[in-house]
Amino acid sequence: MIRGKKVYEPPQFMTVNQAVEQILEIIKDRSEDKDVLNEDTLCVGVARLGTDEQVIKSGTLKRLSTEEFGEPLHSLCIVGDLHALEADMLRHFAVQKSDIPVL
Repeated sequence: MIRGKKVYEPPQFMTVNQAVEQILEIIKDRSEDKDVLNEDTLCVGVARLGTDEQVIKSGTLKRLSTEEFGEPLHSLCIVGDLHALEADMLRHFAVQKSDIPVL
C-alpha cells in the first residue's frame, strides 16, 4: 500500500519451473535439514491436467528445473514414501528412468 492506496499486481500463474527454482534457492540458502529436502528429491510436475494437451513429468527437483511444461495451469507435487505401484507410474512419466527407485 502506498499512502492508503491499494496497488495490485496483475494476476500471474506460477510455472513448475518457477516453483522448482524457488525451492532450490531455499535449499541452497538453508544449510540444515538437507536430508529432508534436497535437489535429488523426487517430484511430479503436471500442466493442463485433464485436457488433450496435458503434460506429466517426474524426476528430481534439479532435473525438472530444466524441463518445459508449456502453457499454464501447472502443479508441482513433492513425492513422499512410495508404494511399488506409485514408483512404477512415476517411472512411466520419468524424465530419466534411473531417478525413480525400483521397489
